[in-house]
Amino acid sequence: MRIKLWIGMAAALLLSPMLASAADTIDGKALYGANCASCHGATGEVSEYGKSLKPFPARNHRAIADLIGRDEMRRIISYGVRGTAMTPKKYTLDALEIEAVIDYIKTFEYTPNLANGKKRFEAVCVSCHGVDGRAQTGMGAKNLVYSKLNLEEIVHTMRYGRQGTMMKSNRHQLSNEDIADVANYVFALRYMANPAKGKKLFANNCSTCHATPRTVKLIGNAASKRTVADLSDRLLDLRIRHGRHVDRAGKKVENLSADDIQDIVAYMRKSTK
Repeated sequence: MRIKLWIGMAAALLLSPMLASAADTIDGKALYGANCASCHGATGEVSEYGKSLKPFPARNHRAIADLIGRDEMRRIISYGVRGTAMTPKKYTLDALEIEAVIDYIKTFEYTPNLANGKKRFEAVCVSCHGVDGRAQTGMGAKNLVYSKLNLEEIVHTMRYGRQGTMMKSNRHQLSNEDIADVANYVFALRYMANPAKGKKLFANNCSTCHATPRTVKLIGNAASKRTVADLSDRLLDLRIRHGRHVDRAGKKVENLSADDIQDIVAYMRKSTK
């Protein structure tokens, strides 16, 4: 039994370099040309035939080659996309060939058009997220200025939505170019908060009652189990704007801009690590 086990292990060790070598020698560009280019174009931009496909045209691979993870690409290539002309390729490409195609797609480059991103954002997103992305619309959307999502995560959210929320899939409403442009525009909306400025604002507006951010006491459900450090930026923002202290803080809080509050949040965050 041990002899068979050692033989199996030895065979696996011998085959591993061979498989790696095979993957290195597979021509992903040629495979892409043979299996994908008729719809998606030789360089990832949609062909005329691809544009004519129903019910949805082919997607521009160049626009989001760097914004979609390998796992998602592997799933789409292997199993296709139901309801579209994208058929499964697992029957014509083996696992190593699919990886080689992904490697080739990942070489594509795209320069985002922020002007188009702003235009499409205003057409599709502002009703929930607001013109400035701060989501002060009463729709329960996320404040994009406070978002911690990276570009790939923003694209995934736009393509597939968020279950249990009003954020629906936009992958058929927006082209890949639009999605890439909007994602980069949304990412650019983020205001780089200034903790030093926030410290001064805290001293002028908050220190009468709260000597430091660490002395801020939470009240309400589970307050004894949480501290300021446990609250999200969004929740801190809401507490500063609408917390019970507002009656005492009065005009000071009312006169704080959204960016002022984000600076205060940044200072509180830095002080309670």
